[in-house]
Amino acid sequence: GGFSYDFSVPSFQAQQVQSYLENVKKPNAQYAKGARGTPDVATLGESFTVVKGGSTMAVGGTSASSPSFSGIVTLLNEACLEVSGKTIGFANPLFYQNPHMFTDIVKGTNAIGENRAAGWE
Repeated sequence: GGFSYDFSVPSFQAQQVQSYLENVKKPNAQYAKGARGTPDVATLGESFTVVKGGSTMAVGGTSASSPSFSGIVTLLNEACLEVSGKTIGFANPLFYQNPHMFTDIVKGTNAIGENRAAGWE
């Protein structure tokens, strides 16, 4: 994750970006101040077991994590349709207003390095 050099921080994300920058040790490298934080969500993307042609195999990366998160959003839309007859629409503001819906990842690394911290992921 990091901060975009192309997009300013959207209103639905402003509080979280401000809190993150106030409470987390600032990166030594330059970063785009006042910019949109990315990613909005992340899911496991390693060692997914799939069945292809009758055989099981492990896959990873966005080919695994993107369909998984899409499935979560589909389940949310189904629940909303059942209750209100409407889908959630643009989901990002809803996610930022309800951080308790997610697990905050505070341990681990990725290809970029150790860039996790409480209150962001």
